[in-house]
Amino acid sequence: MDHYVELDHETFTRPGAQISDKQTFTNKKGETISGYAVIVDFRRLLLLAADLKDHGIIPGVSNRDLLHACIGLYDVSLSEMTPDVLYSTVCEKWARTIILVRDLHECLDEYEGRRQREPREEKEEVEEEEAGSVKGSEIDEDVYEEEEGASSKFAEVYSDTESEDADEEDDDDEEDFSKGINTFISSVTDRRKARKTCDGPVTEDILGIENRIIGCATFEKKYVQGKYKSKHRDRVIHLTIVSVRKRCRGFGVGRYLLSQVVEPKVVGNYDAVVVHADNEAVDFFQKFGFSDDIVLNSRWKELAEQFTNCTLMCYLPGFSGHRLLSAIKIPGVEMFELEQELLKWKEKTLEVYQQQVTCMMRMKHEIIQLKYTATTQDKFLKALVEDNEMLKTEKMLAEKELLDYRLSTAKSAFGSEQDDDLSTQELIDSLQRELEKMDLRIKHKRTSSRDLMEAFANKPNGSCTVVDESRYVAFSQGGSKLEEEPYDHIKDSAFFYDVTEQFKQQMILDTLACKKCEVTTISKALVPEKTKKAYKERIKGLADPTMVLDMYFCGTLEHPERIKDILRQGFSEGDFTCGEFGKGLYFSKFPSKAAQFSKLGSLLRVEVGIGKVETVVKQDRTRKAPSAGHDSIITPGRLSHMLGQGDASMNQEYVVFDVNQVLPQCLLYYETS
Repeated sequence: MDHYVELDHETFTRPGAQISDKQTFTNKKGETISGYAVIVDFRRLLLLAADLKDHGIIPGVSNRDLLHACIGLYDVSLSEMTPDVLYSTVCEKWARTIILVRDLHECLDEYEGRRQREPREEKEEVEEEEAGSVKGSEIDEDVYEEEEGASSKFAEVYSDTESEDADEEDDDDEEDFSKGINTFISSVTDRRKARKTCDGPVTEDILGIENRIIGCATFEKKYVQGKYKSKHRDRVIHLTIVSVRKRCRGFGVGRYLLSQVVEPKVVGNYDAVVVHADNEAVDFFQKFGFSDDIVLNSRWKELAEQFTNCTLMCYLPGFSGHRLLSAIKIPGVEMFELEQELLKWKEKTLEVYQQQVTCMMRMKHEIIQLKYTATTQDKFLKALVEDNEMLKTEKMLAEKELLDYRLSTAKSAFGSEQDDDLSTQELIDSLQRELEKMDLRIKHKRTSSRDLMEAFANKPNGSCTVVDESRYVAFSQGGSKLEEEPYDHIKDSAFFYDVTEQFKQQMILDTLACKKCEVTTISKALVPEKTKKAYKERIKGLADPTMVLDMYFCGTLEHPERIKDILRQGFSEGDFTCGEFGKGLYFSKFPSKAAQFSKLGSLLRVEVGIGKVETVVKQDRTRKAPSAGHDSIITPGRLSHMLGQGDASMNQEYVVFDVNQVLPQCLLYYETS
């Protein structure tokens, strides 16, 4: 049963060949059936136009009729797959089909014996039955065309009775591998009718290939790349379709076809055999060493796109390369214990994997929940701060009203009397001074109390007290007066101090930049309120509104005349740079890198909402926006290929494609020695 025909090297390059001698199969009742196996590449056969009977793979049978017979067997066995899908699957570029064919003379003997056992039907009844059959003589195009709601054309080709009820429809104009299907079905109908009406013995001309095929198996040899894109590609034998004729089941034909598919002498060397088994066939494949392990079969998941309602299974050969001969059995206690240990280990491994994935998913959801909670609490804290400020203002207003009442009471009590009592006058003066201080505190609270305190936070051992609306006086901890400056001047001084210090520190970080750089002048940007409002609204709409950075604009070198307009009006699309990574606004966190794209001796400092950043390495001058779900991109930098020294992060550039994501802060003028 396992004897192979001697195959040479050229066998695997031919479109078809016989792969075994005559095989005999026996069922449980002792009945026998025999046939020989051939392997066929239908695509190459039909492209070579070798469909004549004299040049067929099976003597006396055209290759096209052989294809139609195989498709017919698949069609009646696999109702979920339509004939057009079956034709495309069997005729794929790298598809091969193993066909088990009976000997013609044995088939004639079997049909003759069956005629003697079964009662002969009346000829008149047969003629009435055949009156409704379609010959196909008036078909315009002899190809397959699917019609919704119609039964398969092959419904009666493999019927084991001599009744027929097949219909035939007109087909479309497209020519494909199904060419000749109507002629083939018409010939099958004629041969069946001839067998019914034949008075003498059954002859060769009234038996077709549809009577001789026992079973078929179609497979493809593919190269599958792993999930992690490693260089190694697995050689996979993909068993796409396998079917056995209904009355030939139970003889071990399916087991034989499966043994041919896993035989390296037939299919070549491979790393795995993969099959998409119907739910009813899972037990059958498991008997022959196929595994339905989910984790293991995820390695071949890219092969599962064209199959539904199936179980992905695979067979892995042993290290010695021996093929599978028969169903796996466990001969002995030792093998049984080994099998039980393997199953136990598999279950534990799967359980551990499930627990790890469950833990990771719960951690992910916990992080999302914590982030949401932190955002909600931040909003709540901001609301509490605003309420606290409002309450403080209301408290000061109430204290002011109390002081007003006390002052008016004191004046009414002592104003009419000409009393020179110093204590009374001092009381009035004290109340009036307190009232003035309270007015100033209220005005300060309404305008910029938080900004005022932040502006003086960097002054060592200092605190501030408001004198009037536009001035304040700084005092030391001991109470002695240090300085008296305008509010706006001090506020800007604190900002300029921070900008200057950051500039110096960032220049020091760059080992290739000039060490002696001093900021001489800073011009603050005065953009209109509508520009600020558009910037704030755009920041709120970013994927990650918290990602806002202070950076330097890399783009005033080409158009230095635009600097004044940017400081007064903000950025526009006319400021975009057509760089290697797209058309947009380019920025750098380091002044030494931004200076190479800026007007000599000046740098434009901006506030940029980068949001969710996409990392881009490949250059693309046609880019006009980041990928979906991102707000900006980060690149290796336009000068990274020329510099190639120092820290690579110093050459990085951020690119945004929306002018509302950028707000200018100031223009720095610097000198180098």
